[in-house]
Amino acid sequence: MFIFENKVIKHSMIRMSYLVLIVFMLISCNGKEKEAQKADEHLDYVEELIDQNSYNAAKIQIDSIHILYPRLIDKRRRAASLSDTIARRESARTLVFCDTALIRKNKELEHLLVNFRLEKDKKYQTIGSYVYKSQVTEANTGRNYLKAYVDENADFYLVSNYTGRKIEHTALKVNVGDLYAGTDTLSTSSPAYHSFTDDGTRWETLSLKNEAAKAIAMFVAQYLDSNIKVTLIGANSTSQYQLTTMDKNALAATYALWIIKKDIVQLQLEIKKAKARIYRINHNTIKK
Repeated sequence: MFIFENKVIKHSMIRMSYLVLIVFMLISCNGKEKEAQKADEHLDYVEELIDQNSYNAAKIQIDSIHILYPRLIDKRRRAASLSDTIARRESARTLVFCDTALIRKNKELEHLLVNFRLEKDKKYQTIGSYVYKSQVTEANTGRNYLKAYVDENADFYLVSNYTGRKIEHTALKVNVGDLYAGTDTLSTSSPAYHSFTDDGTRWETLSLKNEAAKAIAMFVAQYLDSNIKVTLIGANSTSQYQLTTMDKNALAATYALWIIKKDIVQLQLEIKKAKARIYRINHNTIKK
């Protein structure tokens, strides 16, 4: 009798365990269904935001889906697909904007280039330089002046050309009264500084590139109608001269050319990146 009762109790416990397991599974399945339903509602909201072109808000919602529903792989795949949709649409919008802006910038560039000449020795140079016509090399030998040019890679150069007594100038400044702009002081061993002496006459050049030259060019462009004095600064000596109207105009125009060339390069880069994103998304979609 005792053995029979133990068997009954044992079978009862097994049945109870099955019942508990079934109830737990039902609760779990019900919980997953509710979670999946909430995820779908969340995803539907993301689609609404995309249709409204509210891409940043949609991206935030997509991020939250990955956080809230880490186990719902199918829902997260749908969220990733919506991310691709946003990226594709943003890239397409970028292409439209950049293509339009590029047309406008190229027209501005053509208008400016009328006053420039491309200096390029095809035998020795792979990159040419746009030089304002009044500052072409052969017309300015032997005088003290600031020469500016922009190369075909959209790099801006400012070159201080000096002839006279030895000063070893490794910095310069321009000023209008108490207002001025200057460069950092370099070393005479810097690749930016070159000099030689011929029949007792000293020839020196100081070449500045892009940001190093920007402050001087901006100052000249801003005070184009004022008398601008240039001071060449050496370790133990200085030299000064007045910037001519011809050179002021050349520097201001070259600076404007640089800005446009940089804008064009940036627009071309954005177009390339947008096309690459669209290709990647479309290619990955086909593979799936």
